[in-house]
Amino acid sequence: MLCEETRSFFSMYLDDVASLPLRAAIDKHLSACPVCRAQLSELRSVRQGLRALSRPVVPQDLAASICEAVTIEAEARRLQPRLSVSVRMAQWLQPKLMPYTVGSFASVILFACMFTALLPHFVALHEATRQINSFYLSAPGPSIYDPVQDYATSRAPFSAQSPSLNPGGALAALTHSYARRQDAVPDEEADDMVVVADVFSNGSASLAGVVHPPRDRQMLADFEAALRRDAAFVPAAFDRRPDTMRVVFTVQKVDVRERNF
Repeated sequence: MLCEETRSFFSMYLDDVASLPLRAAIDKHLSACPVCRAQLSELRSVRQGLRALSRPVVPQDLAASICEAVTIEAEARRLQPRLSVSVRMAQWLQPKLMPYTVGSFASVILFACMFTALLPHFVALHEATRQINSFYLSAPGPSIYDPVQDYATSRAPFSAQSPSLNPGGALAALTHSYARRQDAVPDEEADDMVVVADVFSNGSASLAGVVHPPRDRQMLADFEAALRRDAAFVPAAFDRRPDTMRVVFTVQKVDVRERNF
């Protein structure tokens, strides 16, 4: 027999329940294996030590103490006032409804956080829709003889990357108003800003972000008001550009010596 196989039968060997052939095989292995003999001796010592341990003595009044505790518990339950049906129903429902209540509360908080994060996008979509509707309601659309088409055609090489500004729109008028004679505006009033705008197929636009804000906050407010007033750019059909595109718009308030423009 191998050592592992012999050690697996040590308990049966010590309890004297092994069969005679098995016991003879174990004795033969033990006679030739000092390692297994040492382990068997340690196991025999442990068993003898466990047998020598004193057993705990059961208290004489253990049964009386148990009976007394059971009697007191039964009397306390008998004297306890009977709960109403509603209270018992609430006690039965509380552990069952608590997980659903916590889950519903967490869902409400998650929805509120998501709505707060998406609110600026909803506002931007609403503003774009309002501008598109106002354009179609107020402007019947330029004819083929409109000078706007000729202006857009002249910018054909650049319109795919830079949409054409509507020369008759409020934004064009605002940008022209920022160019004034040098003797009319002091140097310290010169200002500039860089903004990002979303331009739509009908020429309307909405402010998407501010890259470089102006020193004068009114300049940015006037820019947003001009975008909302009418179509700031030429329609995509005339400009031969994508229906919707995002552009970086630089507005500068500068002083000029002449007004030949």
